[in-house]
Amino acid sequence: MLFDFHLHSNVSSDSDEPMEHIVRTAIAKGFSGICFADHCDLISYEAPGVRLADCYELWEPSYGEIARIRAEFGDEIEILHGMELAEIAQDEERARQYANPPGLDFLLGSVHAVTGHSDFAFIHFADILDISGLMAAYLDENIRMAEINVMDAVGHVGYPSRYLARQGFPTFDLMEYEDQLRHLFEILIQNGRGIEVNTSGLRQGLGFPYPSFPALKLYRELGGEIITVGSDAHRAVDTGGCVREGYDLLREAGFRYTTVFRQRKPAFIKL
Repeated sequence: MLFDFHLHSNVSSDSDEPMEHIVRTAIAKGFSGICFADHCDLISYEAPGVRLADCYELWEPSYGEIARIRAEFGDEIEILHGMELAEIAQDEERARQYANPPGLDFLLGSVHAVTGHSDFAFIHFADILDISGLMAAYLDENIRMAEINVMDAVGHVGYPSRYLARQGFPTFDLMEYEDQLRHLFEILIQNGRGIEVNTSGLRQGLGFPYPSFPALKLYRELGGEIITVGSDAHRAVDTGGCVREGYDLLREAGFRYTTVFRQRKPAFIKL
């Protein structure tokens, strides 16, 4: 069975792709199931610390679209309903408010921006005097999110590498911050939460997923078992991108199962 557990449609502010196009592509590529994890961003991407008052309202139309495509395609592929809730640690009150909508299958918690900064996509790294300190702050924000403990899994650990690479800087070596990474994983494992293997780094040519392979091995060595795999595709053509390779990396790292969530409960699928 093959699942892409991180997909964005035009419900997300950074995608124009109708859900139906994504579903048709996933069926054509032989996927057993998919999970839409459209954005609910608590903080503005571009304006540090500015709350987005319409976070949930922008995400809410996904209900109707999910119901429609399930009615049309539900006999051909399993369609699961997720949310990518971002910047949980920067707005804990609203994060808790939005974290349990009825009918949700999966809540992915993500850090796109560190407190006091815009999304890494908008940072000009040549202006950052202490990139190492910023990366440490990024992991600290993931740790605070894990401690708040409203999500099912943490998304794309190592996300800043995507934008460091695009600007010609060395990518973010998570293992240089092993103490923080270990602490993050231990909190998640203790709370019965997981992480995702985000394959966007593979499909975009960086040569590694988020988190990197050594970090995946650390998570497994610590006893981590709950792990989803998702392409983070924002276009239909990228649906399922490098998910098979993600499964291969899990096997190599010692995992025997990947995870899917239905009604916020993990189910394990043999690799």
